[in-house]
Formats: sequence, C-alpha cells, structure tokens
Amino acid sequence: MSTSAIRELFEHRYPAAVAGQDRRAYLALYTDDALWIHPGDFPRRGPDAIAAGFEAMLAGYAIQPRFVAEEIERHGPSATVLGQADALVTNLGDGSQQKQTFHALWIVRAESDQHHHLHWRIHRQIWTPTRSAP
Repeated sequence: MSTSAIRELFEHRYPAAVAGQDRRAYLALYTDDALWIHPGDFPRRGPDAIAAGFEAMLAGYAIQPRFVAEEIERHGPSATVLGQADALVTNLGDGSQQKQTFHALWIVRAESDQHHHLHWRIHRQIWTPTRSAP
C-alpha cells in the first residue's frame, strides 16, 4: 500500500466524517484498541469511549475541517502521520463562528476487513492546539 491511502484517510475520509457528524463512519476509521487524545479531554480508548468523545466534541456545534498531512512515514504495516487541521466551528445555538488550528500526530495501521482487503485505520491520535510563535 502506498502513502496515498493514508493521505486519503487523513485529508478526506476523516474530515468528511466529522463535517457530516457521521458517527458510524467516524468509528470505522479507528482500530478496536485505538487511543484518542483530544485537547481539553481525557484520553479515550476503544470504540465506546471514542464515540462518547466524538459526540461530546460535536454537541451543539458544526465543524468544517480541512486537514493537510505534512509528513507520512511508513513502518511496515503501520505509519505515522504529522499534519495540521484548520476548522471553522459554528455554535448551533447562536450561530457564532470560531476558527481553530491544531497539529495532529497519528499512528495508523493497515488492517484487513472481512473480505481481506487492507484499510488504514487510526490506532493512536493526539491533537494539540496550534499557537502563533512569539
């Protein structure tokens, strides 16, 4: 598998699941033992905990993210992805909007589905807000 499938996961499939608030598609992106670390939240491990974090992150908000993979390094059946995410976050209650920028570090794994096709899935995901340099 080339890194293009990893880039597709990071830059297209993940942001589409977030923007569409598609819980099922979002959870399908993760391994069964995935670790999800989002700013301001505690680490969440596994599908049930990640689903709760996803729902809490979106509660009352619409998020339109844009992701760019800056580095992708393959390590056999796993890879690391370092990238940046810009998001327009809309408060559904009052309509106010805020732009947010994050750096993300992912470890992804190639896993087989029931038809023995390989798919890259998120195994570890760590986010940190981006601040401007002084």
